[in-house]
Amino acid sequence: MISRTQLISKCLDSGRSATPQRMSIIDELCSARKNLSAYDLRDSLKDKGSSFNISTIYRVLDFWINVGVVHKMDSSNTYLVCNDNHTNHFHVLLHCTSCKSVEESCQVSAMLSLPKSNTFKVSGGQAVELNGLCKNCK
Repeated sequence: MISRTQLISKCLDSGRSATPQRMSIIDELCSARKNLSAYDLRDSLKDKGSSFNISTIYRVLDFWINVGVVHKMDSSNTYLVCNDNHTNHFHVLLHCTSCKSVEESCQVSAMLSLPKSNTFKVSGGQAVELNGLCKNCK
């Protein structure tokens, strides 16, 4: 899991500051250790005494996605913290359709590569979702 020092460095490297809102939201997502929706984050933070409107949470999540710390699962509109610092490969998210668990697989992602192209450049933070059954559900 990414450390608080690394999170602050990611903010500073992007030319932005580690605001209390950014740190509260990423801390909550890190402590959850599972994928959460923006509404789950809002409710969890509210239960702990911090109140954020949903647009703030979405803006902060977009920030963390852009700096490569968070992945968005398009299939479920949920978010999870990236479990590695590698930027030289795609991040592959193995999504169990039965129990809804998500595992980030560096082994699978290391086997994937894009063909070289002079006409298209892939931006950072890309994640590929693979749906199936985890070892506990098959």
